[in-house]
Amino acid sequence: MAHEITLEEAAERARQATLICRLLEDYPHELITYEVSDIANLLCSLTGNVANWLIEESAQRENEETGASEKNG
Repeated sequence: MAHEITLEEAAERARQATLICRLLEDYPHELITYEVSDIANLLCSLTGNVANWLIEESAQRENEETGASEKNG
């Protein structure tokens, strides 16, 4: 499911999430409550997809390495 995004998309989403976090850090008192809630939801969407992609990619690479070592072993 998470592999529907590419490495480039995962990197862009991570970059966007970092930018949002920096804005929150620099302007913490400039936002009203509902804006903070909306931003939190946006961060969850951005980082959740990236986290899922990384977990699936890691598992896939681990499976490939295991298969290669069994083949050579």
